Amino acid sequence: MDPNNPYQGPQAALLETPRPGEATVGRARRRPVGHGWLWWKRAWSLVATNWVLWCLAVLVFFAVILGISLLSLFVPVLGSFVPTLFSPVLAAGLFHLAWRRWGDDDFEFGDLFAGFSNRTGALFLAGLMQLLLQIGFTALMAALVWVAFGPDIAAFFSSAFGNALEPVPEISAGLDGAKMALTGLLVTALSLPYMALIWFQAPLVYFGGRNGFQALGESLIAVLKNWAPMLWYSVVVLLVMLAVGGALALLFVLASTLLGPGVSGALAMVLLSLLALVLGLFLMAVLTVSVYASFRDIFGADDEPEATPEFA
Repeated sequence: MDPNNPYQGPQAALLETPRPGEATVGRARRRPVGHGWLWWKRAWSLVATNWVLWCLAVLVFFAVILGISLLSLFVPVLGSFVPTLFSPVLAAGLFHLAWRRWGDDDFEFGDLFAGFSNRTGALFLAGLMQLLLQIGFTALMAALVWVAFGPDIAAFFSSAFGNALEPVPEISAGLDGAKMALTGLLVTALSLPYMALIWFQAPLVYFGGRNGFQALGESLIAVLKNWAPMLWYSVVVLLVMLAVGGALALLFVLASTLLGPGVSGALAMVLLSLLALVLGLFLMAVLTVSVYASFRDIFGADDEPEATPEFA
């Protein structure tokens, strides 16, 4: 605006608000082993301060995913892949909520859909890449399983559907527990690279301004650089899930044993089911925020080039 021009209309300053952390999301750095526990600890404390709202946010997230999944059933063949396309867009909303709460900003449910207004195209492309990876890894796992156990599987289905009246005992012996366990280990081993590729993809696209392909590579490098804290983090998550699951199972058994099948027993089962639902939503919220905590720590996001306050 020219101050010497009396005929010029008033103009407002145009402020361009950058996406959170875009300017300061750096490259992956190696973090200490103990940070695997600190990611979970920091996420737990962050979610616990607004646990009701976080549980509701995760519930809405899964409700939207379920709705998309049900609608996609009307699309032949390709419909089953639609939720994967939307997953980075919706996950970005949860990460945006984590970013706001990290800075002690107010919890706003509208931010749950932030991925539909910021970096939407890039996030959908990230979902497309996840879909292609998913198809590729699934095909690879199916091929390897078929090479290893194809004859036994073919014989099993041939017996089951071809001539079910004649039992073939050697088939069940062929598909014994050892082979099934080996198959499970093989599938798990093949799933790890896929998980490493997509683990930080959505936050890198949303916060770091990366494209989907670049984010896949950086996510893989970050996981490989930090395999030790990531392994410790996985152990912590597993132990927490086992402890919560075991405690809930024990409560169900005690309620069934002590109260019996009467009205009081049925009421106790309903209350325990609600408790299990809330705990599940809470743990899913903590898991999501812990991914964001590890992202900040590993990539030095926002104003934390060295360490987050809890990691110092």
